[in-house]
Amino acid sequence: MLVTDRLKDLSGFLHDGFTSILAETAASISANCLAKKGQIAVGVSVNTNHFMTVKNGLLKAFAEPIAISDTTQLWKVEIFQYPGRKIISTSDVTTILKNK
Repeated sequence: MLVTDRLKDLSGFLHDGFTSILAETAASISANCLAKKGQIAVGVSVNTNHFMTVKNGLLKAFAEPIAISDTTQLWKVEIFQYPGRKIISTSDVTTILKNK
């Protein structure tokens, strides 16, 4: 995700809510890749810890499965700012699997 002025708060920094949105998006895409045919993964919980403020650059999210079952999934998502590959936040995202 490219940090643009439209994503910044009044102080000129990236609004932290967009970091949580990026984390849930990365986890949801990953969760749906593991979902069985006829199922869809839906996010139910996001807990994000922010480590630094961001004014510009490119953000990349990396989702790693922590616990996967037939009904729920827990993902750890780390978001890095480029260039420099500085970690800016981590999130725990829980998804549930529902029938389509």
